Amino acid sequence: MKDVNIILGERIRTRRNMLNMTRESLAEKINVSPRFLADVESGKVGVSIETLKNLSVALSASCDYLLGVDEKNESVSELVKNELAKLPSKYGIAVLSLINELSKLD
Repeated sequence: MKDVNIILGERIRTRRNMLNMTRESLAEKINVSPRFLADVESGKVGVSIETLKNLSVALSASCDYLLGVDEKNESVSELVKNELAKLPSKYGIAVLSLINELSKLD
C-alpha cells in the first residue's frame, strides 16, 4: 500500500496539471512556498489540516480524494461545470456551442 504522502502528492500534481496551474500559482493560492509544494508533490512531506483544506478548495477536489480515501475523482464534466460557473452568463451559449461542436469530433 502506498504511503499517504505519495498518494497526496500524486493527486495534487495530477489535479494541478488538469487545471493548467503552475506550481507557483497554486503555492500562492494556498499560502505555501513553491519549494514546499514541490516537496509535497514528490511525497517527501505531508501537510497540515489547514493546508489540506486550502488545497481542496484551490483544486476543487475533496480532501478524501486527495488523501486516497475516496478513489472517485470528480469527472472532467464536473471540473468544466465548476469552471463555467465562474464565467459571466453571456458566455454560456458560446461555450455550450463549442462543447457541442467538439463532441462531434471523433
